[in-house]
Amino acid sequence: MNNGLELVPYIEKGERTYINDDICNDAFIQMQLESESDKLSKNYRFNELNLHEMFNFNFIFDGDEPVQASGCQIMSENVVRVCSRYYLFDAYRTDSTNPLNKVDDFNELQHSLQSLKHFPLIIWSREKSPSFFKRIKKARPNIFSEWEIYPEKVELKFKNNFQSVFYCGDKSYMSEMQPTK
Repeated sequence: MNNGLELVPYIEKGERTYINDDICNDAFIQMQLESESDKLSKNYRFNELNLHEMFNFNFIFDGDEPVQASGCQIMSENVVRVCSRYYLFDAYRTDSTNPLNKVDDFNELQHSLQSLKHFPLIIWSREKSPSFFKRIKKARPNIFSEWEIYPEKVELKFKNNFQSVFYCGDKSYMSEMQPTK
């Protein structure tokens, strides 16, 4: 990985790795403490990270300092969601003038995508508008040239949880993520 950053898989292909447990456990605690003032702080509590649903969950470290955490959440047998429970630690947050400038240059995502090829549909979702996805597709065609933006928001897993979806693969599986009635 570039700039002295190291990817540490906490979960890989659905299995706990037990790699660098001490710094990973410290990172979980730091994430929970730092996120207390975030709008979605509940999502970053250890028991709310949905680790049991993750195909992959990775940390990026700069030495022993956590930079970011991100998961690939299994949404159905055919669908996986990247950048689930994505968290950028305070010391590595930017001023947001260029949200496309990622500290790890999307290396964690590219690493994860290599192991997700058997899923017919890979999604990235956000509650906000799809404008970020439009910008990222244009700015980073080396990664996102085959990705598309779903034309309307999709209700993901829970009632009234509508999200914009950026996807790669067979969109016919999109309905598998909708809440059961």
